[in-house]
Amino acid sequence: MNSLKSKAANGVIWSGIDKSSTMLIQFIFGIILARLLLPEDFGLVGMITIFITISQAIVESGFSRALIQKKDANQIDYSTTFFFNFLISIVVYAILYFTAPFIANFYNEPILIDLVKVVGLNVIISSAAIVHRTILIKQINFKTQAIVNIIAGLTGVAVGISCALSGLGVWSLVLQYLSRNFMTSLLFWVMNSWKPSLVFSIEALKQLFDFGSKILATTLLYAAFQNIYLVVIGKIYKSEELGYYTRATLFKQIPATLVTTIIQNVSFPILVDVIDDNEQVKKVMRRSVKLTAFLLFPMIIVLIVFAHPLVLILLTEKWLPTVILLQILTIGVIFFPINAINTNLLNARGRSDLFLKLEIINNTITILTLAATYQFGMTIIAIGYVCVSCIGFFTYTYYSGKHIGYSGIKQIVDMMPYIFASVLSVVISYFIWSYVDSRGVFLVGGVVTSVIGYIICSYLFKFKEYEDIKNRIQSKLRKT
Repeated sequence: MNSLKSKAANGVIWSGIDKSSTMLIQFIFGIILARLLLPEDFGLVGMITIFITISQAIVESGFSRALIQKKDANQIDYSTTFFFNFLISIVVYAILYFTAPFIANFYNEPILIDLVKVVGLNVIISSAAIVHRTILIKQINFKTQAIVNIIAGLTGVAVGISCALSGLGVWSLVLQYLSRNFMTSLLFWVMNSWKPSLVFSIEALKQLFDFGSKILATTLLYAAFQNIYLVVIGKIYKSEELGYYTRATLFKQIPATLVTTIIQNVSFPILVDVIDDNEQVKKVMRRSVKLTAFLLFPMIIVLIVFAHPLVLILLTEKWLPTVILLQILTIGVIFFPINAINTNLLNARGRSDLFLKLEIINNTITILTLAATYQFGMTIIAIGYVCVSCIGFFTYTYYSGKHIGYSGIKQIVDMMPYIFASVLSVVISYFIWSYVDSRGVFLVGGVVTSVIGYIICSYLFKFKEYEDIKNRIQSKLRKT
């Protein structure tokens, strides 16, 4: 168990380095491009996001999770998955290629024909490295992933900015996306010693697909309904307004995606290892929820409170309508990482069928809410998103409460100290700097003071997560 804890701790650190670095790269890149490009450029990319996301989900087919969940996965399993994913990617790209005119006609945007055909190439590019990434996750080896993602992210930034400065407009976003993913796949092949064998087992495919098919169905539902907002807004409103929404979505997803990826990638293989011991499972779940709350809530509160100066300074006044959307949507992502932890429990126990049922329930609620709000404007749509998120939390935590005695209410109780510390530190910081006229000084001073205040609160309240992270960093520094 100590070895497992050590792996988990190292996994959290390297996954944190990976995601924080790549998020920072994408964040800075997004700011630069937002200044160079127009809101409608981002809106055009947002229109085709759902099609690319669904295509990638089909190619992966849930096999990544199936391989992680299968403790005795061997070379035949890995090779079979590799060839299956690659073949499916070619089929999926062909479908995207020939349906591109219909997609463009749906939105009445002719340029989408070429955009879909070019962006769709990523489906094939990404399929080549799915197994390589899965093996590293299974090994809890996030150091290699961090190196790969950072190098690939910087490559994409260089290409995207160069294209934007050359006046390529929306194509800057497309070429940045393709170059980053091409470099990611290339580096996974170079830095991971695994290579596919010339074998393909129908039996292995059936075993993996039995679990993976439910994950696939769930992922497709999730991808479709999470991006349904982009489809509805892109169809009914102007591409410019969709651009505002996509920028708000990008900002609000940064803290949630960062924390979710770190905790989910590390906790899932650990849950698989201890899944037969309910007491250990509950301990892993509680530690995951608390660590998530410790990392997430200060970022969430800072983003909500300082959204106005953040958007004005980083994106300029042409993006001002993004502010209110960002503040509302950020509230909606509070439970996103917690939901991911609870679905990890289902997947670790092989209950992908329950995962699928939960997605159907929550996506039905999403559709009903969107149908009731879409005609009243962007702000009301965003409020509906928050309501869906709150309801979804209690459906995702139902299984945890029933089977390991860790209900949604108990999870909220575990999160409350971190919520209190975050609100306290950020609100005090806001009032300290609210008398300053300079937006830049107000933003930087407010964020820095909030971080310092949260660290002080963590020390005074004796948060175990703070002590663990501090000790781990100090240990790494001493070794270095």
